[in-house]
Amino acid sequence: MKKILFLLLSSVILVSATPLHINGVKEMLDEASKVVTHVSPKELKKMLDTDEEFYLIDLRGSSQVERGEIYWIDSFKIPRGYLEFRVELKIPNKNSKVILYCCSGKRSILAAKSMMDMGYTNVAHLEGGIREWVDQDLPLDTTYGEMHRLEEQEE
Repeated sequence: MKKILFLLLSSVILVSATPLHINGVKEMLDEASKVVTHVSPKELKKMLDTDEEFYLIDLRGSSQVERGEIYWIDSFKIPRGYLEFRVELKIPNKNSKVILYCCSGKRSILAAKSMMDMGYTNVAHLEGGIREWVDQDLPLDTTYGEMHRLEEQEE
């Protein structure tokens, strides 16, 4: 009986000493934002125009990619859920410059933080994602060719 009481008491002490704080997504985004480099759409466009050497990873799902993508010779798609499993195969040099993007910038900032945790040293994300890219009237590559956002004409 004393052994059972001792085990129960030990368990209670162990559980009460263990921190149970689990961050929500807002806290995760805030923490990632403190350590991840942010690249604006204009900065990324300049990098593309000057043929800077870097990898561009599109984290969006296939249904989102169908709407258009940012064209770059060293770009490829890795859906967010597969990044940690596939990125080392695509980019074995952990010092390579990598820019990640998604639809809004939320998945890409968390993915960039994850890559940093994996040992990648030069990772950034596209601030505001492809939505911000389009809002700044930067081109998307589609199956129909390069597309720009069209403004509605006032009558």
